[in-house]
Amino acid sequence: MIRQATARITNVDPLRAHAALPFHHVLFPYGFPVHVKSNDPAIIRAAELSWASFEQSFREAPIELRFIISEIPTRRRPPCPVFRAQSHLLVAIADEHNFACCDLLEGFAFAFLTQAAASNRDYVRYHFLEALAYTLLDTKHVVAVHSACIAKKDRGVLLVGDSGAGKSSLAYACARSGWTYISDDASCILRRKSGRRVLGNPQTFRFRPSIAALFPELTGPVKARNGKPTIEIKTEKLPRIQTAYSCHADYIVFLNRHENAADTALSPISREEALSKLLQTVWPAELPIHEERLEAVERLIAAECYRLSYSEFGPAIELLERLVSGGVV
Repeated sequence: MIRQATARITNVDPLRAHAALPFHHVLFPYGFPVHVKSNDPAIIRAAELSWASFEQSFREAPIELRFIISEIPTRRRPPCPVFRAQSHLLVAIADEHNFACCDLLEGFAFAFLTQAAASNRDYVRYHFLEALAYTLLDTKHVVAVHSACIAKKDRGVLLVGDSGAGKSSLAYACARSGWTYISDDASCILRRKSGRRVLGNPQTFRFRPSIAALFPELTGPVKARNGKPTIEIKTEKLPRIQTAYSCHADYIVFLNRHENAADTALSPISREEALSKLLQTVWPAELPIHEERLEAVERLIAAECYRLSYSEFGPAIELLERLVSGGVV
């Protein structure tokens, strides 16, 4: 009788807690294992678009992402999700049928999405797959810094700035001039590791549509990212661009771009100012990660820190070339 009753209970699953997830794949964004599971192969294909080119670099326990795709009959793409967090839990809610929950301590997240959302690869990749994976990596293993990263002569340079400061365009201009491209908007530094190793995603460049006025070869479909029109271009389609997935950060350069800047100049800034610009406390105070994150950023700003004032790419690249060559700036 007890066994029969248990069988009847397990057949009732209003929470979809026992949904079968037969499709799964382990991928390695930034070199860390992320195990993606779903009842729909479209999720696995979308994850492969984002991370198939990465190789494993770290032997951490896998972050787990579960995606349950419903059969709700709608063709409407849901809106962009809203993110909220308390303690160790974070939720992303687009609407009543499309939402996700993250356990920031355990490195686990699940999402329930409609077929319409899952079949839109750009939507599900950016708003759910990448958002959940990068959130959990940032609370488990790395500190994400809002910066591009380039390297030359085995010396890495972080280009730091707010949105619109020219990080991606300057990184691309440097890459066209023979620099190695590591990342265009988000660079990650390792926690619990010594040194200043930076991890990047050199698979793509992302630009505003106005970039074509500066570089006519940069054209493509316009997509919405963070509510802003964006062109995403695969680096493999750009000739003569050298890429790498990591480098050592030797310099941190804060961008100050003005169309009418009189001179192009690099000027040193204090480590205190650099720390205040780089350390962003976005996660709940209850998470036991803040001391590690502070220590990681403090290691990073042991690099030489400068402010770059410029208007034209050519003189800015010349100054950066002199910087990495050890010349007077």
